[in-house]
Amino acid sequence: MFIKKMEHAGSDCFFVGEDFIRQFPKPPKRLKVHFGSWSKELRVVRNTSLPYDSARISAQALKGITLPHLNYKLIIDGHHVHIGPVLGLVGFKSGERITTSKLNQFHDYLREYDRIKGLVYVCGADGIHTKEKKISGYSYNPLGAAKSGQRWQFGTFPYPGVLYRRTALKPETYRAVSQALGRKLFNGYFKGEHFNKWDLWKWLSPHPAIRQHLPETKQLRNHADLDEMLKRYGTVYLKPTMDQMSRGIIKVTKSSGHYAFIFPENNKKQNAVTIKQMNSSTVVPFIHSLIRKQEYIVQQAITMKRYNQRGIDFRVIMQKNEQLQWSCTAVIARFGKKNSIVTNFTSSGYAMDGSLALQKAFHLGKSQSQTKLNQMIGVCTKACKVFEVRGGNYADLGVDVMVDPNGRIWMLEINILPDHKLALYAKKKPLYLKQVAKPLLYAKALAGFK
Repeated sequence: MFIKKMEHAGSDCFFVGEDFIRQFPKPPKRLKVHFGSWSKELRVVRNTSLPYDSARISAQALKGITLPHLNYKLIIDGHHVHIGPVLGLVGFKSGERITTSKLNQFHDYLREYDRIKGLVYVCGADGIHTKEKKISGYSYNPLGAAKSGQRWQFGTFPYPGVLYRRTALKPETYRAVSQALGRKLFNGYFKGEHFNKWDLWKWLSPHPAIRQHLPETKQLRNHADLDEMLKRYGTVYLKPTMDQMSRGIIKVTKSSGHYAFIFPENNKKQNAVTIKQMNSSTVVPFIHSLIRKQEYIVQQAITMKRYNQRGIDFRVIMQKNEQLQWSCTAVIARFGKKNSIVTNFTSSGYAMDGSLALQKAFHLGKSQSQTKLNQMIGVCTKACKVFEVRGGNYADLGVDVMVDPNGRIWMLEINILPDHKLALYAKKKPLYLKQVAKPLLYAKALAGFK
């Protein structure tokens, strides 16, 4: 139905036509109307001039809430009427200038709008007003012209039925929104507050089916932790618990009391790595200075499969579908810089379809590569289920997986704000469009509008 504000009307009124009234066994005098998290009991007023697909709410009842003129779905549950879906997407950082061109970048997320209907709005992290439980943002109009800015309408909206986070939130904002929405906020952690690589190990390692696919990991508290892991595995990685995209990673080896710290170089024109040699007297202050700046883990090094001197890993794109179940949207292989110790493909690397990469680099046939992909997906599905039990509701994750030269699968990391452009780097635009549309289709179902 098309729902509009009714200016200069009686307070707290819901104006409907005869066709709407016929939905009830007995004509109701009052109804509890819900719009996102906003709800109010309204007096039902018959209006014979209204078309069967239209209704009106008095502006006074909405009290400053913007109600865009869109095609909404209605769910009638007893004397409750749910107008929606109302979906929010936090797409901009605090303080970021929101322009028409930036908003239009979210058009791809809404290519399936005809399957969603209702109100979908995009906001900045600082557009969330926790005291009023309202959000300032831009609603999407599928009929508006993109270049003129008519596709997006600024307004003040209620907290949505479901909120999808794509950027960091301040701790106090996250707590307030999480308390109000619960599991209707998904991908909800903000950087620095809860989740890190050490948490991931603690959450996943107690589960035997997952543990066999995890590199042994310890918290780096002093050089003794480093020595212990080097004695067991010969080669280890030091990783900051919070950083992503291979930032801060150091490979370490030890021979005859001498340490080699190997740092990746991201500059395209430089060598792949820089090596610093240390002895027992210099390694102690170095480790101390490292962990004084930020927390680190020390992790068993997995032998990296290489193809044309480039290390390979895989991004398994795990998302929930409209049945609210985990599913794999795609597997993308990432080829790193030649001779580098990481697979951050943005520095002189490239991306490729996962099945094709398995066939090329591991010399597998199509059926064999599909079997290996299914094994990866199985491990990642188990991990995602455990992860959300401990970490809150998630529906859009990127799981980094490595396959060693012997074919063993290792799960390295879970990214809670995955880069959706990875499929574009692999020249798979249809896959990209599927990936960015899926979270809002999930959100619609989670909001109760399956």
